[in-house]
Amino acid sequence: MHHLPNDTIAVTLPDFGQSMTVLGDPGLATDDWGGNDALTAAISSLNSNVTLVGEDLAAMHGNSHGGNDSLVVSVDGGWDNAVAVGDAQSMADNTRGGNDTLNVDAHNSLYTNVYLYGDVQGDMSGNAGGGNDTLTASTGWRSFGSLSGDAGGAMSGNAHGGNDTLSATDYGINGGGDALSGDATGAMTDNAVGGNDILTFAASSDAQLGGGSLSGDSGTSMSDNAQGGNDILTAVVDGERAAFSTTLYGDAPTMSGNAHGGNDSLTGGSSPDRLAGDAMSYAPSSPGSITGGTDTLNGGGGNDLLWGGPNNDTFVFNTGSGQDIINDFNQGNQAVGSTTTEHDVINLHDYGFADWAAVSSLIGDNSAGDAVIHLTANDTITLDGVHTAALHPTDFVI
Repeated sequence: MHHLPNDTIAVTLPDFGQSMTVLGDPGLATDDWGGNDALTAAISSLNSNVTLVGEDLAAMHGNSHGGNDSLVVSVDGGWDNAVAVGDAQSMADNTRGGNDTLNVDAHNSLYTNVYLYGDVQGDMSGNAGGGNDTLTASTGWRSFGSLSGDAGGAMSGNAHGGNDTLSATDYGINGGGDALSGDATGAMTDNAVGGNDILTFAASSDAQLGGGSLSGDSGTSMSDNAQGGNDILTAVVDGERAAFSTTLYGDAPTMSGNAHGGNDSLTGGSSPDRLAGDAMSYAPSSPGSITGGTDTLNGGGGNDLLWGGPNNDTFVFNTGSGQDIINDFNQGNQAVGSTTTEHDVINLHDYGFADWAAVSSLIGDNSAGDAVIHLTANDTITLDGVHTAALHPTDFVI
């Protein structure tokens, strides 16, 4: 195996309409091991494009291994594009990605798109494995960010995602939003397995419009025997915003076939959020063939919509939680055609109730027949499709 040198390359794009691609290890051959490269780029003009690639913008084959690269881009302009790719265009066979660090700072720009891919810009297939990467991005006014821990495309075969950390912050009054996927932007199929990833989306204090979308594994779908990792998803959005919301999927927006969800932890911000422990829609190949994880959901503040999904989930509510709705309390298995008894739990420990009697006195059915827990004058939990008479002390943590 040929080990390539460790390179340091810095470029600037000071003029209007410039485009540049910088490769850490151009010509990476089958079975090569990439160097630990440091690539930096600075854009200070309009309509410019830069792409940094840790190894080569080509396919990795055989037993090739990416180096542990550092890719840093700063953007101080507008209508620009910045792309950072930890390793290559695609990975197949037994290739492995390096443990890369990607950082794109575009918070001072406008109408700028940033794309960060921990391992490949395209697909991962065969037995390819992603590295344990760290991705950090900031976007400015009417800008968009897309972060994928492993693949910007799909994951198939026996591809395995790394344990990645993704963080995106939205700046500017009118933000375009950010999308984070722990493993792949595209579909996860066959026997693909997601890593145990940490995803965080934040908004600066002046952001009023926009939002974030977080998917613990795939940004689109999981099918066949794909399996999600045990992921942690967090939205850090404080204060009331004009039109700001975040959607968190523990695994993927849709799951089909025999897909398996991971055991995920989802925490929303203070704005209205939508949290799904596994997915929002399901298409099992046979009744109960999709397995959900044992997830923990906390909507934070704001009026949130919560779906635990299949399996036993925990819904956590802190003081100031707002007027929330649990859409599938003890009903998540029905979405995948399973008749297995489910036991979800509502954690109200933060409210300091003395006992079950104190809680039960605050529960009553609304005009639609749904149980409503009146925690305070401003905090309520509505259990869609559940009557008050169906609730028991074992459904709560007090």
